[in-house]
This record gives sequence, C-alpha cells and structure tokens, in this order.
Amino acid sequence: MIRAHGLSRKRLLELVQAAKAARRRAYCPYSKHPVGAAVLTASGRVYTGANVENASYGLSICAERVAVFNAVVRGDREILAVCVACKSARPCGACRQVMMEFSNKETALVLVSTGSDDGNDKVTVTRAALMLPGAFDPLASGLLPAPPPPRPAPASGRGGNIRKPAKRRSRR
Repeated sequence: MIRAHGLSRKRLLELVQAAKAARRRAYCPYSKHPVGAAVLTASGRVYTGANVENASYGLSICAERVAVFNAVVRGDREILAVCVACKSARPCGACRQVMMEFSNKETALVLVSTGSDDGNDKVTVTRAALMLPGAFDPLASGLLPAPPPPRPAPASGRGGNIRKPAKRRSRR
C-alpha cells in the first residue's frame, strides 16, 4: 500500500478527486483561476472548498480557507491532510497560516498542479508545516491556553483518588 505522510493510496485519491470536484464550483470571473481544496479531519470526514472572487478583490476568499472553515463550523478542528488542486498549486501565506491553526507537524499537504503540457496532473505530497516555517503559533504566544495535561490513571486497588467517607462518630 502506498502511503503519503500517513495517507493510504485510497484516501489520497479521495482527497484529490474531492479537491478537483470543488475546483469545478469555483467562482472566479476576474482571475479565471479556479482552485479547489479538500481537507481530511481526524473524524475521517472530508470537507471541500472553492475560491470565491468578488469585484472588490479584498473580499475574495481562497479555496483552502473555505475548506478549513467548512470543517471548523461543523465541529472538526483537527486537520490530518489538505489537498489543493489548480493550475499551479501553491497556497498563499494567509491560507498557510490558517491551515497551521488547525494542523499539527505531521499534517499532509497534497498539491495537485493540473493542466500540464503532457495532460497529466503533477502531484506533490509534503507537510503543511514545511510550507510555512516559523508560523505564528497561538499557543506559544499565549493567545490560547495550553491543553490540560492528561489525567493520571487511577491507582490500582482503590480506584485512584477517590476516598472512602470517614466513619461518623456518634456524640453521646
């Protein structure tokens, strides 16, 4: 079985197909540059997004952020893989930072450059963390609290930290 940063060949193909399908739904009348994206979350679900442009260019949004935000609003905040499909697949800096907010060091990034001269897609698999070295880290900056440490396992025999109630002495 072919594995790419923990992705099976089947999962990798599923992400590529989802990103390419999302690309067909892009709204890009100004740039004529359709982009599709798909994210795989820890729940096993895949969420997609396409770029949506606006005549006021600053109001446009990239496919990668649409896909990530789709996952987040549905309660999936742990991204295992991101796939981007377009003519020259390279996420912008804003998208890279958004991906890092919900990724870990092992999150796969699959870049599908479509429309090559030979008619084949060029697929590159890397890690999201390698695409944005020195990413802003909200944990390190103190903006987000550190996750709580794991709870210790109960001690054997007595059920951990649970104490038996003390016997009451009667007052006579």
